[in-house]
Amino acid sequence: MNPNIERTPLEIAENTLLDAGSAIRARLEEHGHTERSFKLVAELWSSYIGHAYTIRGETQLRPSDIPMLMDLVKTARSVYGYSGDNFTDKAGYSALAAMLTPRPLNTTKVSSEKVMAELFPKAAE
Repeated sequence: MNPNIERTPLEIAENTLLDAGSAIRARLEEHGHTERSFKLVAELWSSYIGHAYTIRGETQLRPSDIPMLMDLVKTARSVYGYSGDNFTDKAGYSALAAMLTPRPLNTTKVSSEKVMAELFPKAAE
């Protein structure tokens, strides 16, 4: 459509719906069965959110959780088909999560040897 021609609000809405329909068809071909994919996303999100709430003792998501959850969307999509976009987006979401995750107040580092000895006592002997 010629960008110099003004469109009515109704035409804009109709074109948006047509574009959305085309995108849904294209994503179905690229990412596979929608309901199965969304079911996997729901399972991954439920597990993540359940663990986050349990560990933190709070029932609210943090800004840093959102890129982690979006990463899980890309993980689920990669199960049903290959798209380089999934890996690029996962890398971006990981970077955003790292940027948004609050740093712990306790910065005391524990050596990996000590942790391994506690986890696997016989291996340390």
